[in-house]
Amino acid sequence: MLTATAPVDRAVRQVTAAHARAVSSASLEALRIAFGLLVAASALRFLARGWVGSLHLAPEHHLTYPGFDWVAPLPGAGASLHVAVVAFAGLAIAVGWRTRAALGVFLVAFVWMELIDAALYLNHYWLMTLLGALLFVLPVGRAWSFDAWTGRVTPSSEVPVWMVWAARSQVGIVYVVAGIAKLNADWLLRGEPLGMWLAARGDRPLVGSLFDLPLTPLVASWAGAAFDLTIVGWLVWRRSRPWAYVAVVVFHLSTAALFQIGLFPWAMMALTPVFFAPSWPERMLRRIGVVVPRPPQADAPTTPTWVRRAALGLVVVNLVVPLRHYAYAGDVTENEAGYYGSLRVMLTEKTGTARFLVTDPTTDQAWTVAPGDYFEPWQVGQLASRRDLLITAAHVVAAEARADGHPRVEVRADAWVSINGRQRRRLVDPALDLAALERRPR
Repeated sequence: MLTATAPVDRAVRQVTAAHARAVSSASLEALRIAFGLLVAASALRFLARGWVGSLHLAPEHHLTYPGFDWVAPLPGAGASLHVAVVAFAGLAIAVGWRTRAALGVFLVAFVWMELIDAALYLNHYWLMTLLGALLFVLPVGRAWSFDAWTGRVTPSSEVPVWMVWAARSQVGIVYVVAGIAKLNADWLLRGEPLGMWLAARGDRPLVGSLFDLPLTPLVASWAGAAFDLTIVGWLVWRRSRPWAYVAVVVFHLSTAALFQIGLFPWAMMALTPVFFAPSWPERMLRRIGVVVPRPPQADAPTTPTWVRRAALGLVVVNLVVPLRHYAYAGDVTENEAGYYGSLRVMLTEKTGTARFLVTDPTTDQAWTVAPGDYFEPWQVGQLASRRDLLITAAHVVAAEARADGHPRVEVRADAWVSINGRQRRRLVDPALDLAALERRPR
């Protein structure tokens, strides 16, 4: 007997069956390997460049996130050991040794590193955190792994196709959100901040003369926006996928050559192949004469409810966190509200100056504090141009004044900032007592 809901029920069953369809897990395992190697490379680079000392141990004070003042670097050699643990976890993830445990260790250790100082925030750190969380949730490490080869886990060469799409969406959201963020007047009408960045690179061989042309920044800005807004579609479409990946490589090699943005271009080149067919690693190896035997596939393993719920939760995070700044009044470029986790990659160039005026209303004493008295130069550069960090620094200045015998002080700031080459403007109201403001995450 047919009911009014029969077509709907049938459609739901069809969609559910389509999402549960078993496909090769090879692309997910390749993503795991690439992710682990990127984590290890990033941590080893951090150690090799001496950043443990200069960024974690050298500062007298850290510009902490609201609610995370208790997070601090481990003392002495412990700080280097902390980063070494991240590197070891990355290698363990790559080879698939106790994969889920290694991902858990990575998440705890890496997030701890991220929370030490908000002035060190980078968008690709947020991407790696979310991708690490997704891989922790998904059943990776059941093929192409030490765990599978030694029998620690039941080998499996297939996963439901929705898991592959979950990984694709995690990588693709970076491009889509970055493209949406580029739809602003500075980027599309002024060609900034690309204009300033390219002008400073006019001495580059072959291409340097192009950077001096008036239209180059605008052309590059529009091309960048078009790339970010459309590349996911080209990667999803099977016919255009190979050429789209070539465009990804060319784009990121260009940005790596022109701008100092760390491992981000290499990360995107290494992670984006997840858009190819799920079996692409096996096909590629066969072409060069390497055959990786597939483990015998038993009945399709059931996906625990917690895995589906956790993956859905990450989808919500990926939608809400990057776009939440639209819920706040004002421009995120100016007030930083909703900036963290927004994946606004290479969109803003800020330069600022700041000094604090401290007053003790009890004694009528007043004195000026330079941020450099309490913070490292790299911290000063950030707090002088970001409102939330300026407020955090004001709280530190107030705490130092209290320690010096001034139990109640007011801290104001004379802070000026230029955004994307525009005329300088005040970062905060100079009459505002920043020490009285509550630090809240936004």
